[in-house]
Amino acid sequence: MSEEQMPPKRNVEALIFIYDANSGTIGAFLDSTKKLLMVGGCPLCQITHGLLGEKAEWKECQQEIGVPVHYYHKNEIPPSLQEMVAGRLPCILAQVGKHPIMLLEPEVLKRCRGKVEDLKGRLNYYAAANNLQL
Repeated sequence: MSEEQMPPKRNVEALIFIYDANSGTIGAFLDSTKKLLMVGGCPLCQITHGLLGEKAEWKECQQEIGVPVHYYHKNEIPPSLQEMVAGRLPCILAQVGKHPIMLLEPEVLKRCRGKVEDLKGRLNYYAAANNLQL
C-alpha cells in the first residue's frame, strides 16, 4: 500500500498506564523494596518512579508526549478495562475514541530496563506501527 493509500493516522486522546503493583503506602513500600534489592518489581514503576517518587525525567517526557496520561494500579483497574488487561500487567493502553488499544505489553516494558528514553522511543514506535499519532 502506498503512502497515498494509507488511512489517516488516528489521534491518541490519552495514554493509560496500568502498573503491576497495588496502590497505597504498603504497595509503594513493597515496590521500592524490590527496587532496592533488585529483585524485580513492576517494570513500568521502574521507568516512571524512583525511590523517592516520580522521576523528574519522566515528568519532562510526559509533557513532551502532549497527551493526558491516566494511571491505575492493579487494584484500581476500571471494570471496562479488566478483561483487556487480564494477565498482561504492566501495560500501556492508547485511548482512541471509545476504544482503548493495547500499545505496550509487559515484555516491551521490561526491555526499557527502567529508562525513560527507551519508553519514549517505544511509545512512538508502537504508536506509528498502529497508525496512531501521539
